Amino acid sequence: MKKIFLTIATLLVCFGLSAQNVDGGATATMKKLASKYAAFTTIKIDYTYKCDKNGKTIDTKTGKMYVKGGKYLFYFGDQISYCDGKNLWNYQKSVNEVSVYEYDEAEDNLLNPATILSGWDKDYRAKFIRDEYENGKSLQIIDMTPIHASSYYKIRLYINKSNSEIAKISAYEKDNTIYNYIVDKMVVNAAIDDKTFVFDKSKYPGVDVNDMR
Repeated sequence: MKKIFLTIATLLVCFGLSAQNVDGGATATMKKLASKYAAFTTIKIDYTYKCDKNGKTIDTKTGKMYVKGGKYLFYFGDQISYCDGKNLWNYQKSVNEVSVYEYDEAEDNLLNPATILSGWDKDYRAKFIRDEYENGKSLQIIDMTPIHASSYYKIRLYINKSNSEIAKISAYEKDNTIYNYIVDKMVVNAAIDDKTFVFDKSKYPGVDVNDMR
């Protein structure tokens, strides 16, 4: 599941302005995107996940994500992940079990859009691909190619040109698997209590706790 989180992570967002002559203008777009997301105090996202393999959809789910600074709450299928910036709880509903870890920002910060956007240029190269019109939206497509060794060879961002927000992220694995995350709804700067990001054992009667800290 962490692999999926890391893939998600690559949900989001240059080099210097001198790079514009080779990236098709992606630098300017990414800087604008990074600035916008960095200004959000909180983010709530409803999303649809689709996994494609060799041209066929093999899995589809809907989920939610809540982000506040270095904290997040992530719903994915029957798994819920809570992170308060210090601890990470991965809860599996199917077996009523939660595993607790010491939070490792180096591994899981890709779940936080603001964190990714603030320093992604150390890990990716960006290039404008094309403009596209899909589902009533005018989109700008930008590919992010990992600089360092990775299981995926590119992350494709679909940016809504009308509001400069991410509409879709597709991560392309080397084994021909594509992880797609479509943003169905995004609400920003809403009040979210810090308790939201802490696993409350009382809400899960009989839960089996595996403390790995």
